[in-house]
Amino acid sequence: MQKRNFSASFSVRIGTKRTRFELLPAEEHGGPEGAYRVRVDRRWLDLPDGSQRFVHREALAALIADCALDGLPEASPAPDIPFPSRVSVRLWVDALPRYIGTWTNTAPILDASGRWVVNVSIDGQRHFVSCEDVTVHPQRSARHDR
Repeated sequence: MQKRNFSASFSVRIGTKRTRFELLPAEEHGGPEGAYRVRVDRRWLDLPDGSQRFVHREALAALIADCALDGLPEASPAPDIPFPSRVSVRLWVDALPRYIGTWTNTAPILDASGRWVVNVSIDGQRHFVSCEDVTVHPQRSARHDR
């Protein structure tokens, strides 16, 4: 039996689930130069018809994410809050809502917790607030038609 010469091996742990990846140069299996043959948890990752699958470097990150993160929900699309926008922000003060008119300083940003936030100016300071607490005001022209 020929010894496999893996060029890389690593594992990814999500919660308690660990997934092990092993990369072998595709040339050793008759594949294109610069591509890899991939084993996931000691099983070759093949095409649905059973033929060998070769992955180029550009697609490797997406493949690893798909294998390791399956089951995790994808991020929701960014809310439609153009930058800059005139907005009202709902803040909670003493368990009561308080609405403040302001402008956005950024487009919506996905924070580390998976929540969409936007940066606004409040009382001369910049704060990130949840996009759920932001209402965009329609654009008005300076000239009013009569």
